[in-house]
Amino acid sequence: MEKAKLEEFNHWWTSKKVDTELALPFKRDIYPEIEKHLDKRFILALVGLRRVGKTTIMYQLIQKLVEANINKTNILFFSFDEISVKLNKVLETYKEIHSKDIRAEKIYIFLDEIQKCEGWENELKKYYDLYPKLKFIISGSESLFIRKKTKETLAGRIFEFTLAPFTFMEYLRFNKVEENEFKYETKIKPFFNKFAEKGGFPETFSFETDKDFKEYIQALVVDKIVYKDIPRMFKLEDPDFLKVLLELISTNPGMYIDYQSLSKQFEKDRRVIKNYINYLKESFLITLLGNYRKGSITTLRKKKRAYPTDNALTYLYKPKIEEDFFGRMIETLAVNKLKALSFWKNRGEIDIVYEDIPIEVKYQEKINSEDFKTLKEFMKKFNKKEGMLLTKNEEKEIKFEEGIIKLIPFWKWLLE
Repeated sequence: MEKAKLEEFNHWWTSKKVDTELALPFKRDIYPEIEKHLDKRFILALVGLRRVGKTTIMYQLIQKLVEANINKTNILFFSFDEISVKLNKVLETYKEIHSKDIRAEKIYIFLDEIQKCEGWENELKKYYDLYPKLKFIISGSESLFIRKKTKETLAGRIFEFTLAPFTFMEYLRFNKVEENEFKYETKIKPFFNKFAEKGGFPETFSFETDKDFKEYIQALVVDKIVYKDIPRMFKLEDPDFLKVLLELISTNPGMYIDYQSLSKQFEKDRRVIKNYINYLKESFLITLLGNYRKGSITTLRKKKRAYPTDNALTYLYKPKIEEDFFGRMIETLAVNKLKALSFWKNRGEIDIVYEDIPIEVKYQEKINSEDFKTLKEFMKKFNKKEGMLLTKNEEKEIKFEEGIIKLIPFWKWLLE
């Protein structure tokens, strides 16, 4: 491990401050909660999709330590994203540079994209158990990898935060919309329409052309995950097919995953397709919903529905967003805001069941009596007295024999 490379990563050792281009001033809503855990003993893990701000939060935490007058040389940062090196080599080089006794001093160690470091989980466990003064903050872009290692090796030693793309409220704050303006539809709607189409990747917010936007999402999100991250983690024979599945789901949000049908369509073994779908899920590119069953875990036997985890992926692949398709993107927003796990299908279909409450998305000019039919069916079958209809404009409560259905304009619901 080159000393110069480590010094380059840790410029605050000499400059006494963190570059503002790295520790950006805007803080995510989850940041204060993460910061609270900075001085606790256990390993702090940030996981999530690429380009949603994990590394930025690390730099913001480092800036917090610098401002708290922690010895600058007691803060170490290293990213495994592009450099292949063992963890012990990084720490040995660090000790050489600063002549540190890691048993005697409190040292904060930030390790970015740690899943790319071979054998990281056993190394981390060793250092955590033997050197109680070391505080590790790690990040990773694959949930399966982090969680698998957590269960096997780091049980009881690690606390995990999952970062999603920006929420609509964060998007508004980023665009300097004041909270007291959130109630004004004319102020909010233009921001809402752009956010609903292009999603929540913060670095894309300033892009002026579709070309720039799509090149960014393609190169720095999709291609890095599909052609680098996933093949490195799993024995993957055909990353191009992985990309085909991602495009299929992104352009058909809410599609049913029928492995038999997909197997015939693509002439692939259904087990391969199932594995590939799982890789997309565990890399945070898609989310899967199962059919709701009262009082039990969502059934595994029934077909699942798949959505991209951010509308940026849909916008990447769709040459044009038609008005009726925009409603599908609104549904995707709802699924991702709630981190939903269930839909319900019987005679009719409920888009989302969240905490046993049925939620339907009807992003249309006028709501008619037919739009309540499946909600009432669900409420009667499961004896639920509340349902929700997310609308384009209408806002009211309607009392039915089955219970109360609340109608809420979607943009307003996103800000709750």
